[in-house]
Amino acid sequence: MITAQQKTNKKETKAGKLLIGFIINPIAGVGGRIGLKGSDNAEEVWEKLASGEGKKVSLERAERFLKTIPELKEKINFLTYESEMGADVLEKEGFNFEIIGKIQGERPTREDTIRAARECLKRGVKLVVFFGGDGTACDMFEAVQDKVPLLAVPSGVKMHSACFALNPEIGAMILKQFTEGQLNLTHAEVMDIDEEAFRAGRVSASLKGMVEIPYLKSAFQGGKMASPATQDEKLDQKIIARRVCEDMERDTLYLLGSGTTCKAVADYLGIEKTLLGVDVIYNRKLLALDQNEQQLLEWLDKYPKAKIIVTVIGNQGFIFGRGNQQFSPAVIRKVGLDNIILIATISKLEKTEKLRVDTGDPELDKELQGFVRVITSYHEDLLMRIEE
Repeated sequence: MITAQQKTNKKETKAGKLLIGFIINPIAGVGGRIGLKGSDNAEEVWEKLASGEGKKVSLERAERFLKTIPELKEKINFLTYESEMGADVLEKEGFNFEIIGKIQGERPTREDTIRAARECLKRGVKLVVFFGGDGTACDMFEAVQDKVPLLAVPSGVKMHSACFALNPEIGAMILKQFTEGQLNLTHAEVMDIDEEAFRAGRVSASLKGMVEIPYLKSAFQGGKMASPATQDEKLDQKIIARRVCEDMERDTLYLLGSGTTCKAVADYLGIEKTLLGVDVIYNRKLLALDQNEQQLLEWLDKYPKAKIIVTVIGNQGFIFGRGNQQFSPAVIRKVGLDNIILIATISKLEKTEKLRVDTGDPELDKELQGFVRVITSYHEDLLMRIEE
């Protein structure tokens, strides 16, 4: 690895400030809570926003990022695009910035993201910080490949790529250390996810390419690792499912999360399951498939006694905040932190160093941190710690 200082020590403004690109995909993550499984269909997402259904997640996460590093205001000059692609939030938080381009149409598109990244590269930035998910990461790779380091702040629905910081605050810490020349550069995978297949319940991912990132141990999420499709794994999932189903309480609403381990629970009950959605069960019968945040809140109004069943994303360790944003802070708080049932096979946990959460609510994330029991077999639990 080469150091950031060796590669970019001359890329500064005339005033001595470091040039950093800053690009927001304003619709990244909108599809999570409303159950779209992604935000690649921009037209649909904008329609949802216009109807009041969605929420612009990436703008909030950009604010969290900037609020963490006020000491960098006199050290950095951000290069960005107009309005909600970066300029608005930078102005709000009092950072120095230059607008290097304008949105071509009525609202931002992926083509604007690509143009912004290429312009940042042309201007000689030291690093490009961007806010989005896998789709945005693919756009950034298309624009710059590994010609300039990238810092990806997780703001999307699908985040299988290994280039994402764990959360906005840790992303800000990476930027701070990077500007001080403390970090080396390494390569990370960018994954291209087929969103149509994803919506249909199939994870179809391919390697888009490798990008350079500032390396800080334990600050990046790593790539998602799917459960192995072995007979032993399937048997372990069935054993977990049997225990969960036998422990189910009457007159209690169960919100069953995504993934093959959760699907095993539905299979044991003999009911349908959306592999990548959140489904609702009551007294061992299916009430509804693939529910979004608002629908879950409505069910919880009708059935106040409820539990969440959720599994772990292999390798990344995330329980909430990656691909299951329907479990929003409002839903989690309404169910109650003591009513979360966590399930995972031993083989998955062997490849998962830590458990993590990124709900979008930093206070809730702190409340969720600490030791939790993970159901791993019929008579076995594993005590693990949810960490920052």
